[in-house]
Amino acid sequence: MQVKLSCWKSGLNTLLVELLPWALLANHSQWDLWLFEGETIVLQIPAGKIIVPPNFKEAFQIGIYWAHTNTVHKSTALKLGSRPYLSSVEGVIRLRGGHSGRGGIRRTRDITLGAFPGRQKLCQFCVSSVVRHGIQILQIEDRTILVNNTPHTIHCRPLLASHPLGTDDQACEIPETSLFSLLPSEESSQAKPCSVPFWDLLQTGVHGTVKFPLPLKHMLFSLFPGHDGGVGSGSAAWSLPAPIRPDFPRQSLSVPREPDSGGGLSSRGIVLTYQEHLGVTYIILNEDPCPRMLIHNKCPIPLLLKETLKETQKTEVHCRPLPANCSLHHELYHHFSSFPECRQKETLPALLLKTTLDQGSNTWSDPIDVNCPGTQVVFLPGFGCLYIDVAYQRGTLVLSLAPEGSVDAVINQHSGSSKLSCRVLLREVSVVLSDDITNPSGSVELLRLTLTKLLLSLGPVPTAPPPSGLVADTNSGATPVSALMPDPSLIEVHCSSLQVDNQLYNRASFHFPVLLCQDQRGGAEPGGPWSSDANPTQSPEALEEFKRSCFLQLRMMLAGDRCTAEEITFQLQPARVYLEDTFVYYIKTLFHTYIPDSAMASATAGTQKRSRGSGSDSILPAQVLESVQALVHPVRLQKLTIQPVNLLVSIHASLKLYIASDHTPLSFSLFERGPLCTTARQLVHSLAMHYAAGALFRAGWVVGSLEILGSPASLVRSIGNGVSDFFRLPYEGLTRGPGAFVSGVSRGTSSFVKHISKGTLTSITNLATSLARNMDRLSLDEEHYTRQEEWRRQLPESLGDGLRQGLSRLGISLLGAIAGIVDQPMQNFQRNWELQSSAGSKAKGVISGVGKGIVGVFTKPIGGAAELVSQTGYGILHGAGLWQLPKQLYLPTEEKAAQAANSHLKYVWKMLQSLGRPELHMALEVTIVSGSGQEHAGCLLLTSEVLFVVSLSEDTQQQAFPITEVECQQEPGHQGQLTLTLQQQTVVSDTEGDGIRERLSEQQYRRLVDYVTWASQFLSPSPSSLQMAVTLAEPPPSVTKCYRYLVEPAFAAVFVSRFTMVKNKALRIGFH
Repeated sequence: MQVKLSCWKSGLNTLLVELLPWALLANHSQWDLWLFEGETIVLQIPAGKIIVPPNFKEAFQIGIYWAHTNTVHKSTALKLGSRPYLSSVEGVIRLRGGHSGRGGIRRTRDITLGAFPGRQKLCQFCVSSVVRHGIQILQIEDRTILVNNTPHTIHCRPLLASHPLGTDDQACEIPETSLFSLLPSEESSQAKPCSVPFWDLLQTGVHGTVKFPLPLKHMLFSLFPGHDGGVGSGSAAWSLPAPIRPDFPRQSLSVPREPDSGGGLSSRGIVLTYQEHLGVTYIILNEDPCPRMLIHNKCPIPLLLKETLKETQKTEVHCRPLPANCSLHHELYHHFSSFPECRQKETLPALLLKTTLDQGSNTWSDPIDVNCPGTQVVFLPGFGCLYIDVAYQRGTLVLSLAPEGSVDAVINQHSGSSKLSCRVLLREVSVVLSDDITNPSGSVELLRLTLTKLLLSLGPVPTAPPPSGLVADTNSGATPVSALMPDPSLIEVHCSSLQVDNQLYNRASFHFPVLLCQDQRGGAEPGGPWSSDANPTQSPEALEEFKRSCFLQLRMMLAGDRCTAEEITFQLQPARVYLEDTFVYYIKTLFHTYIPDSAMASATAGTQKRSRGSGSDSILPAQVLESVQALVHPVRLQKLTIQPVNLLVSIHASLKLYIASDHTPLSFSLFERGPLCTTARQLVHSLAMHYAAGALFRAGWVVGSLEILGSPASLVRSIGNGVSDFFRLPYEGLTRGPGAFVSGVSRGTSSFVKHISKGTLTSITNLATSLARNMDRLSLDEEHYTRQEEWRRQLPESLGDGLRQGLSRLGISLLGAIAGIVDQPMQNFQRNWELQSSAGSKAKGVISGVGKGIVGVFTKPIGGAAELVSQTGYGILHGAGLWQLPKQLYLPTEEKAAQAANSHLKYVWKMLQSLGRPELHMALEVTIVSGSGQEHAGCLLLTSEVLFVVSLSEDTQQQAFPITEVECQQEPGHQGQLTLTLQQQTVVSDTEGDGIRERLSEQQYRRLVDYVTWASQFLSPSPSSLQMAVTLAEPPPSVTKCYRYLVEPAFAAVFVSRFTMVKNKALRIGFH
């Protein structure tokens, strides 16, 4: 024990004596363990127990009693070291190691059970050490944990082989070894983890040249091992050996099903995922939602499938036995060895086939190219011609093998399906991101995304090649995905223009009103709005021309189920991007308001609760659960293509020093991947690396576009464009005639002068602006800096306007420099006086103010002079039309919280509680018209039984009408007016004839009359009934009252329809 003395609480003379164990030893394995020091038994710790161990004087060993040999087998020695540098030495655990990461220091130990080769077992443990609250905690855990997340009982055989398990040209046969079962998981709780007790050591195997490192861990799985009578894994009961390696995080296994289980497949696809966390390996089994490959063997004989490999093997690759007339899952070694890599172009290896009837024959068929679609004919030695069909179904490669007689069934196996085509044309779409939380008085717009001329289309994949810009590379040798899939569909999104506006530009001192827009020099000018006369879908030529001129194009090819994406192609025309760090930081601070922390915390707590719900002692770590979900459901695409992107990027960074880059040209090359099977994290990493490399290659242009250097890159680019137009335009005119040549010379000269002037003025203006802003920052006067930034937002429109603004700001800067010598000390003294600071703080503030004033004497005049040059340059550029920043398409609309419409929940919670469990069908804001003609705001609440009229000004209920007693309709001549008609019956005598009848309401009376009239046509009249005259009774007299409400015509029509539906349901008319 260790004794810890401390003060119990501050302010009390009470001594707290704590008796703490020097260490705790936890046995989280499923074995009863023995601890040895040399040959001396120190202690025995049962499975799942925690004890206080004695002080270890020397290195200790872990032992297991094995009943088959009646011996305790021990591991190698493990020592507790007291020196920090010894913690990195194998076999030493630091005795008082601080927090060495979350899991402390970990060591692995192996114990071999048994004495005879070929019948030995290997137990693996993970020993970790960490200090918590001054107590050394030693944990011994099983090295490997298995989790069965499938609804089936799975049997497992873990193997550790020091030799290869088989040969390259024969089926793998493994002798009988130990197995254990994994119970199925329940739907309501998480699967229970199960430790791997030991690995069977296989000393015998195939000797020869080994192309991969040894020893190798394997696992075999089965769903019905008892049916096989203990036969080895080469039979139909067990899967192929699955290598257990950290560089194989995901493997798709083909586990044979029971022969009489029914269904079309002879196997189940099981996903094996490998995760390591704090020294423990987690092997998790799930049902495969997206198998990589399906093989249909329609031959009457069993076959053997072999994969040809050109690269170096990381592990042993086994041949796949194909029983006769069966269908099963399969995954190539190329598939799981390259997961989750994102290769640019991936070619699957060729496959070989041979029969298994003649064991002595070692003749394989010709290579089968699974990258080519359609049907192939291959000669199979010992059998004859074999027809092989290759196709893709929902991302799965389907390989069909059939003999010569059943070739028609293979070729015609894809039945036709219905074709669905539709087009949606939207003139304009706007999406607004608003902030409703930080400003309680109203909603503030942050960002607005505006899409103009949006075309959405769905249809079958056309046989003709797609438009230019989205055409596949025909020289690459890749096969179109549509040729591999039956009945594919194509979704296309075309947008004429796109713009993202900064809606805070008018509210705060941000520099850019637009964040993303189209570069008009790179794309076509957007035309007028769509109409019935200007519809691009009227003719195929106009539609293709519209698609080619669109700013954004997205093509998504779907599989036959129209749910699985197979191919995605994205293209973006040249665009401009405007970024500033202050705006990005402000938006980042608001992200937590859109994703509440309470919801995330409850989701995390729910995940932990579900993991504990199984009642197991072991709890899967959250990192393992998250990784498994990403591995089981990967991102699968046959092809992902992002066409080259050209951007003009302007960046303003307001750090300690103002740094700006003006219209930096960035060009990113083609991004193409496929076939693709990877995790979302790996795909994002590949995208980031691709575009980061593209930006790095343009680093010279980025540095050359800095405004503090005068933007020399922009100047060079403008001069280059001018020189190019000076020669290109006359040459183009010369090819069309003398008149065009003269016009070309004129336009070329004009463009040359324009570009030279624009580049020079822009360079000088940007340099002056950057200098002025840095001088304002160095003046250390926050008020002066804020005032200058507000004035800079008012760009001059002409040369005279620029001179006027520049001279006025120069004068204010000079006056501020002189006045700052007195103003800055006075402000600091007044601030300290209000804070009631000490005399020393006041003196320090005055001295600081004097220093700021002296600095402002030098910086403010320099900034004012630079601002004069900057404003004059902007005036010339704006006056000549050479400088035009994009403008916001829509000004922000501010919605006051006091003027917001009431939510329907307010009425349900506040006014309709008297109805028990009210069902509010519709809440319609209207203008109530009184009998005297006065109008005031109101709301109609339509429930299942009552129609309420609420006054918005008083926020109270004014009237309530039973649904069955009122009629609601639109006025024929005034569609924006609703009329409610209330009918009330007058009281009449209840006596009728010589008896008394039940008084019926008007609605009941009408229903009775309608029923009698409708049913009478099915009766056969008798002669006596024909002589009698049937006279209907007059309905009881009633009093009618009308109420009028003004509303939008479209809302009025919807309300009348909902009212009719609710009233018919209340009167039990129709089917509800």
